[in-house]
Amino acid sequence: MDEKIWALGERFSLAAIDGSEWLGALKAMAEMTGGTHGQLVGFVPGEVPFNWINDIDQDRIAHFVEQERGDPAINVRVRASLTDPAFVIRSEADYQAVGRSSGFDLYREMCDAYDILDGCQTKLLDEGGSFIGLAVNRSRKDGKTDADTRALFAAIAPHVRMAVKVQLALEDRGPTLLNGALEHVGLPIFICSDAGQVKGNTSEAAALLSAGHFRLVEGKLGLPHPSDEAALLHAITRLHRQPVAFETLMFRGDGKKMPMVVDICRLPAQPLRLSFGSQLLVIVRSGRRWHCAAPTILRMAFGLSTAEIDVALALARGETRDEIAAARRTSVQTVRAQLKSIFAKLSITREIELVTMFGEMLRT
Repeated sequence: MDEKIWALGERFSLAAIDGSEWLGALKAMAEMTGGTHGQLVGFVPGEVPFNWINDIDQDRIAHFVEQERGDPAINVRVRASLTDPAFVIRSEADYQAVGRSSGFDLYREMCDAYDILDGCQTKLLDEGGSFIGLAVNRSRKDGKTDADTRALFAAIAPHVRMAVKVQLALEDRGPTLLNGALEHVGLPIFICSDAGQVKGNTSEAAALLSAGHFRLVEGKLGLPHPSDEAALLHAITRLHRQPVAFETLMFRGDGKKMPMVVDICRLPAQPLRLSFGSQLLVIVRSGRRWHCAAPTILRMAFGLSTAEIDVALALARGETRDEIAAARRTSVQTVRAQLKSIFAKLSITREIELVTMFGEMLRT
């Protein structure tokens, strides 16, 4: 039997490198222990970020998770292991010992529908209320878990934990590898978790941190102005919780500098990924990317008209009032009146202030 356990352990180790092998390894574990379904599942408070079970349709698993969301008041298995350290084995007797809960009837109904009410389980990793669990789910035909099965499952669990830790280590390298690739893009880009924790950044983004345009607060990406920071964190949370993958924000700061335009996009989730959460790219528009955004920024941030935008950008590029008037086929007096309105909206008094203010926008 030891050789079979080692062989199964090697199969899980291969799954850590090739994610497509996890479901096959879980099925092999279930068969070795006399069960029907192997399961690897992650829990965070109020959420189940992944739940892999062999030979059950993914849509049915998603429906199950949507109903119970790992809530200990509903899921008797979560309640039975909630305070356990790793490798404590729980099975049917333990489920009965914790007693019926307010949501137990719903959970039993769902388990009966999938024929997975019985089995055994353990925690593999537990970090601050979030944990990864391993289980063998048994059908009515499989029968209850006996002492020999519990012992066999206990011998297998450390091998699966090692595979889980290997895959997590490989996934942790993801931001580093991505960061290296993004350095060639030449843009200020922060790589963040869906909680806003910065996992990597390009050198251009590091320069923004050094200049005080962004800041780190306990590892999370922030902004100097409180309202801007709140908007950024709200957008990150929205990307995590809602089915949107891209947002564009404009940050005004104290109103004395040009606003920053930031694109936030969620990277596609991997089908079999252990890490809790996804990754986001926070991309700050600069250089050539400002050119396309300039009219929108000036209209939204400062209320400039289309004509005023054209005049302001032309003046910032170094054109004289006479040249602007000629290009627009209007009089110098009209240009002068438009500039007076522009200065008032931008809260400046001199042309040099406008050129300085737009310097970042117009720099290639």
